[in-house]
Amino acid sequence: MTASRRSELPRPEGERVGVRGLRHRDTEAPGPPHPILLPLGEKVDEALRPDLERLSGMGEQARRLAEEIPGFYQVTTSWVQSLPQLQVMVDRTRAQEIGLTVGEVTDQTYNALKGGLTNEFYRLDNQRQFTILIRYRDDQRRDEADLEQVKIVGKKGEVVPLTSVARIEERRGPTLIEHDNFRRVISVLGYYRKGGPPSMELSMDLLMAAHGRISFPPGYGVELRGDMTQMEDSFQRLLRGLYLALIFMFLLLVAQFRSLIEPFNMIFSLSLMVTGVLGGLLLAGQTFSTVSILAVVILTGMMMTVAVLMIDLVLRLRGQGMDRDEAILTAAPIRLRPIVMTSLISIVVLIPVAFFPRTGIDAYAPLATVVIGGLTMGTVLALFVVPVLHTYTDDLAKLVRTGISRLRARGQDPTA
Repeated sequence: MTASRRSELPRPEGERVGVRGLRHRDTEAPGPPHPILLPLGEKVDEALRPDLERLSGMGEQARRLAEEIPGFYQVTTSWVQSLPQLQVMVDRTRAQEIGLTVGEVTDQTYNALKGGLTNEFYRLDNQRQFTILIRYRDDQRRDEADLEQVKIVGKKGEVVPLTSVARIEERRGPTLIEHDNFRRVISVLGYYRKGGPPSMELSMDLLMAAHGRISFPPGYGVELRGDMTQMEDSFQRLLRGLYLALIFMFLLLVAQFRSLIEPFNMIFSLSLMVTGVLGGLLLAGQTFSTVSILAVVILTGMMMTVAVLMIDLVLRLRGQGMDRDEAILTAAPIRLRPIVMTSLISIVVLIPVAFFPRTGIDAYAPLATVVIGGLTMGTVLALFVVPVLHTYTDDLAKLVRTGISRLRARGQDPTA
């Protein structure tokens, strides 16, 4: 037995190795690719007694399905059931005869081979204190024969070899322990190439094929992970941020214009950029992604500026006594130049990013495309739609005020 100083001792993850989930990688070149997970794993209530061979078989079935899908390359699984292992199967009855439980037997076996920390400290003056790690010497823990001769101490002090309370079996175990949401999973890994199906399309194809052709026992299943779930989470976060931005902008505009109608017109004008956003992505052959949603958030502030500039001048001219239609005809030419120049400068700056991206910034090409398309269509339509919306809402407000005045008049006139 040897004693050495250790500040920390790693513990095993558990007596049994469980299940894992399906994953493929979406890059063409070797290196650290983005993972796309299709976890093939057990539910939590099944995780205490995993059937690794069954899970490994399902992972192998999914791997063969992935190889049949056009666009998948170098398909493999995250682990295989090929690692030689010695498993100690404790006989509960024999262990109880010497007053030990199954856990106590396994703890003694582990401490003999890997080491156990004592309650005493190795103390030196003016130096850091270390706990003491005690375990068998290296030549006493090399092979199966050494494991069989590990001494187990009973409650009454009797010492017996491990083989008297347990049997040792040689089996094949997993080469990796992988978890997803506290479940043990196995992953299917693969690559895609430029010009072929995108990673998420391959993920969906494999998911549908697995559901249709693999018979999952109770407690097992397959799920999407990786790029798909990351994109869904990003979509949700960005959309929540967009909703909050709209709410705060509306409240700020209500306080600034002291009205609910004009801020509503400005918020409604944001829908004018949708045509440009979708049209720009369609013409550029790009997809709607998290970067595109980020561009929509940016566009929201830029388009709001167009509506604020237009309506603010119209209201100021009307406050000076000018007629509504005359105020609109006067304000539109005045605001045309600053609105067009602001939008034009933004578009010109983003053209290289959208159409001629350099290496490293090509991931932001959809952002530039969305801003260019949305700002172009939104600005052109806003110059016409925002004044028209102002006239409609103003007429509606007048109609409502007239109706309320007539009702009040009838209520005050007893002869009516």
